[in-house]
Parts: sequence; C-alpha cells; structure tokens
Amino acid sequence: MGVTCVSQMPVAEGKSVQQTVELLTRKLEMLGAEKQGTFCVDCETYHTAASTLGSQGQAGKLMYVMHNSEYPLSCFALFENGPCLIADTNFDVLMVKLKGFFQSAKASKIETRGTRYQYCDFLVKVGTVTMGPSARGISVEGMMLGASSRWC
Repeated sequence: MGVTCVSQMPVAEGKSVQQTVELLTRKLEMLGAEKQGTFCVDCETYHTAASTLGSQGQAGKLMYVMHNSEYPLSCFALFENGPCLIADTNFDVLMVKLKGFFQSAKASKIETRGTRYQYCDFLVKVGTVTMGPSARGISVEGMMLGASSRWC
C-alpha cells in the first residue's frame, strides 16, 4: 500500500483520446516501464426514487456504485455527502431489489479501462474513460508501491 494520485489528462492538441493514450503508453515504455496487465473501473449512478421523497422540492440524494478489477470480489457504494460502503459483488442484486428506493440514472454508467505499468517503485495506470460508446477522457493513476534500494 502506498500513496495514490489519480489525475485527468488533457487530450493532446489535434489528437483523439485513443491517440493520446497510445502516446502516453509509448512514453512510459520508452522510460522502461513494464506492462503488468490491465484494469477496469466502472461506476453507475443511482438517485433516490421519487416515492421516497417526502415533500415537493426536496432534492434527491445520489449514490455511486463502483467495481474495480483490482478488487474483483468487492463492490463499493459512495453516498453523496455520506458514508462509503464496501460489500461483496452481490450488492448489484440488492440494488435491483431496492428499486423502490434507488433508481439507476439513465445513461449514467462510466468506465475506465487501460493498462497497468510498473516503473521502479511506481504502479502507473493509464486508461480511457468512456460513457456509453464514446470516449470522454483519459485517467492516469500513479501509486508509490514502497521504498526500496533499487535505482531506476
């Protein structure tokens, strides 16, 4: 476990999202980073059902349900301005049963897929962020794996 930083990368001028991801991965490989596999993180947004709101004009709450290939047996739920819940993957089945309380927001699933690299003591993940069929951006996650005496 170490320090993690997730950033949104700007798309290179005159390039597509995919071309920019390829440019970033080539640069990592030129530095000597080694491919360590792939990753996927998805997030679906739910909102409180209208039947659960007491009075007119009351704003509904949002809940984000996430899956991460780094934790294949877990599901994460983050409530708007509230707690984070870690459950097993059957949480999705529970959400179907709770449709009277939480409803999936239309076209709200967002996903990040990409490649994991190790460079010295760092794990770097470069991914394409998609919403539906269209690419929306680039994510870069860097995590320091731990101190060692190895020099790059």
